[in-house]
Amino acid sequence: MTRASLSALVCAALLPLAVTACSKDAATGKDAPVTAQNAPEMIQRAPMLGEGSAGEFTRRVNDFEALRKQLDGTIDKLSDKATPQQIDVHQRALGALIAKARSDAKQGDVFVPDMQTYIRGLVRSVIAGRDGARIKASLMDENPMGVKFAVNDRYPDTVPLSTMPPDILAALPKLPDDLEYRFVGNRLVIIDNPSHLIVDFVDNTFEV
Repeated sequence: MTRASLSALVCAALLPLAVTACSKDAATGKDAPVTAQNAPEMIQRAPMLGEGSAGEFTRRVNDFEALRKQLDGTIDKLSDKATPQQIDVHQRALGALIAKARSDAKQGDVFVPDMQTYIRGLVRSVIAGRDGARIKASLMDENPMGVKFAVNDRYPDTVPLSTMPPDILAALPKLPDDLEYRFVGNRLVIIDNPSHLIVDFVDNTFEV
């Protein structure tokens, strides 16, 4: 190997270290420490989720779906011409059955501790990104604050559903069609549409 080739090889090896250690200050042209401002792609990294935790989350979501479908089969089906009142009665009856079954079986946790940590880190990493101010403003638009609820409660009828920012929704683990994410304050909630039930939630997902 020639001296020139050796020098080129050494430079190529050291270049990533130099980029990681510093970046150029636009005003002075000198090396500056890496910060969220001058190198956001190095600072604002989404958290990682292990396959075991991801699989456990999916299993628990699917278990809830199976329970709901099973219990829905025990009550009268709605006709295609059901009135809003009949739909509401059916929804409440289904929700009560699900809540009792989960309570009796001591079920309710879809977000296990590792998943809660992952969700908090995920939401905060999106809000800390380049469009963080816009995303948080969208998140807070019509976001109901100060609402009290618990797992297996019916989502309050008087509380509007918040708008989910597409950036955050795209980053979150996908849910089946009948389940959806919503924010209530800084809590990320999973709501079951057929029963209007609060399946589970993660609190303190971002700074209010």
